[in-house]
Amino acid sequence: MANKTKYNKTLIKEILSELAIGKSIRSCLSPINKGIDRPCWETFRSWMRKDPSLRQQYEDAKTDGIEYLLSDAQDLLNESIENSKFKEKTDLGQTHLIKSFVDLSKWKSERIAPKYYAKRDATTLNFDKNTPLVVKWDK
Repeated sequence: MANKTKYNKTLIKEILSELAIGKSIRSCLSPINKGIDRPCWETFRSWMRKDPSLRQQYEDAKTDGIEYLLSDAQDLLNESIENSKFKEKTDLGQTHLIKSFVDLSKWKSERIAPKYYAKRDATTLNFDKNTPLVVKWDK
């Protein structure tokens, strides 16, 4: 069994930087092609439980990563639009891939940072605090 990775501020900075450019936590923690000893997910989670500021930094980096992914999706759309201007027909497969990429980016942003990106409901309640709220379902 391998030894647990020791807490290292430089390593934490690298992981958070990778998260901020839209990489997944799984790829950030993978030791493949990194050249350094990366912690496993359980070790990283234990670090976040011990250090609440690390949890906040993690959430901030994920939010930054969303911004990066959304800008990447926008760049991809703009590039595809420019390329399609010079073609008689556009490739349907590429169009579907771009749509899927944009949809995935939107979905991730709604789930990871709902405070900023979630769809808003227009339902509001205006009632007196002294009267009970009654909800009736019509058939």
